[in-house]
Amino acid sequence: MEKGNRQVVVSALQFACTDDVPTNLATAERLVRAAHAKGANIILIQELFEGYYFCQPQREDFFRRAKPYNDHPTILFGFKFIFSLMVN
Repeated sequence: MEKGNRQVVVSALQFACTDDVPTNLATAERLVRAAHAKGANIILIQELFEGYYFCQPQREDFFRRAKPYNDHPTILFGFKFIFSLMVN
């Protein structure tokens, strides 16, 4: 690689989710760590990885999953381990 060039390795994650948020977060963390170990410096996690894809039918009970972004458990979870890996 020429001086001044930087290699970028991108990893895109896609996995089957359950209705159990901690299980899905553990799966995401395991896959992010594996991608990072293989040299990925940009890691994309699928949308809505906290649970089942709920966007097709509109059901009132799905709205109970919503949480404010400040102090959102999944966002805090991401900060905890993703930034520790220095993924950019």
